[in-house]
Amino acid sequence: MKIAYLANVRFPSERAHSVQIVHMCNAFSTEDTAVTLFVNERVDVPQEKIEKEYNIDLKFSVKRISHGLFIPTFMPTYYFSELYFASSFLITQKQSDFDFIYSRHEWIVWFLSIFIPARKLVWESHEAKLNFPARKLLNKKIKTVVISEGIFEDYVAYGVPLEQLHVAHDGIDESFFGVTESKFLARARLGLPQDENIVMYIGGFDGWKGVETFFAAADSSVGVRFVAIGGSPEQVAIFSKKYPRVLFLGQLPYAYLKDNQQAADVLVVPNSGKTELSSRYTSPLKLFAHMASGVPIVASDIPSLVSVTGRGLVTLVPSDNAEALARGVCDVVEDYNNKVHQAQELKKISLRYTWTQRAENIINFISVT
Repeated sequence: MKIAYLANVRFPSERAHSVQIVHMCNAFSTEDTAVTLFVNERVDVPQEKIEKEYNIDLKFSVKRISHGLFIPTFMPTYYFSELYFASSFLITQKQSDFDFIYSRHEWIVWFLSIFIPARKLVWESHEAKLNFPARKLLNKKIKTVVISEGIFEDYVAYGVPLEQLHVAHDGIDESFFGVTESKFLARARLGLPQDENIVMYIGGFDGWKGVETFFAAADSSVGVRFVAIGGSPEQVAIFSKKYPRVLFLGQLPYAYLKDNQQAADVLVVPNSGKTELSSRYTSPLKLFAHMASGVPIVASDIPSLVSVTGRGLVTLVPSDNAEALARGVCDVVEDYNNKVHQAQELKKISLRYTWTQRAENIINFISVT
C-alpha cells in the first residue's frame, strides 16, 4: 500500500500539528505501507535536521510542493494557499502511484475529490467543521477520521453514516515509555530548584488551552513553584510581567518533552471549557505525553479530556477556575504517594494510545471497501 499524506504546513515547526503529522507518517510506514509526506516550501531542511527536531528516525519520504506566493496567515490567502497546494500535487504527482491520499485539510481533500475517486481519499477532522468543503466531503461519503467523541457525535447528528466515521484519539510515541531522566537531572538541566514542589504546564499559550487559569492559580498557591514551558517570546514577555509568580522557560524542543516533564511533581492540563474546540473536540498531544510520564496530573473536568483519562486516576477540577486549580494542586501535594500510584496506573492505560496502534486502526478502517 502507498499513502500520500498532504499537509500544507511549515515543516518542521514547533506547532503541535507538526508533531502529530510526523509521528503518524512514521507509524503508517511499515513493510507493507510506504508513505510520502507532501509539505509546502516555506522551509527546506535536510532529513537529519527533521530527525533531530522530533527525536525520531524517519521511515517515510518528504517532498515539498508549491503553495504559491500565498502565506496562509489570514483567511483569503489561506484558501488560495490550500487550493494552490492541492493543484501542485495534482500537476506534479501521478495519483495512480498512491492507494490513498490522506490529509487534515478539508479544502485540499475537497478540491482533490473533484478529480480523484472518493474511495482513495481520507480526511482527518480535528474539529466538527461544517463549512462548504467539509459538507461536500461528508456528503460524498469520503471516509473521515475524527480525533474525539465530540466530533463524532456532531457528525452523526448531521447525518453522517456511522461506517463513514472512525474515532482515533491522538497518541504518544513508544519512546516515552523508555528510559527517562531522573527528576534530579531534569531539574538540573532546566535550572529548576531541587527542593521545591514544582507544578508544570507544557504547551502552547493559546487562550482555549486555559493557560491564564494556570498562571493565575500561582497567586492562590502556597509552597509550590509554577513553571511554564512554551509560548512565543512575545507571549512570554507579556505574561511574565503579568504573572511574576510563574517561572517561564520559553519554548523548548519537542525532543526534550519526555525528560522535561520528569522535572515536575504535578503536570497540569488546564483546558478551557468555554469553547467546543477545547471542551469537546480537542485531543491534546500533551495529555498523552503526561499520561505516559508517571507524574500526577491535574486536569480540567471537560469531556475531551475525561473521555481519555477517565475519572479515577487524575485530579479533575472545574475549568476556567484558578482557585479550583490551585486547590487541586494542593490536594495532589498533600496526598502525593497515592497520587503517584494513580499516575503509574494511568501510565499503563496510556499504552493503548500509541501512534502505532492508532495507525493500525486507521489502516483497518480505510481498507474496508
